[in-house]
Amino acid sequence: MAVNLDWCFDQRVEVIVINHGKGRHSGRDFSVIKREARKYLKNDGVLKEKGYKVIYGESEAPVALTFDEGNTLVVKKDQESEYIGGRKEREKNLAIFSREAKKQRKNAKNLRTKR
Repeated sequence: MAVNLDWCFDQRVEVIVINHGKGRHSGRDFSVIKREARKYLKNDGVLKEKGYKVIYGESEAPVALTFDEGNTLVVKKDQESEYIGGRKEREKNLAIFSREAKKQRKNAKNLRTKR
């Protein structure tokens, strides 16, 4: 994993997605690979040194919204609040997940229930 991460750092990749699976097909319904990958990433001092941060796929961070617990992301520190994808995808995610959009949906729901 270290060699691959070093290559990504050298190429200035802003978001690295590690797809380790959820562990649903294991005997104990738990991903050992996920646990070991996350443990390795948390203990790797190079990430901080290079300006990267570990974000779990199940987190609410904007960069992780299209991922789930089967993924772990290694993200450049200034990219953690950005949406991933092309312009259209980012605009769609912003429209769906932004605080303003959530507030608008909640207000619309309250209006519908009052009728």
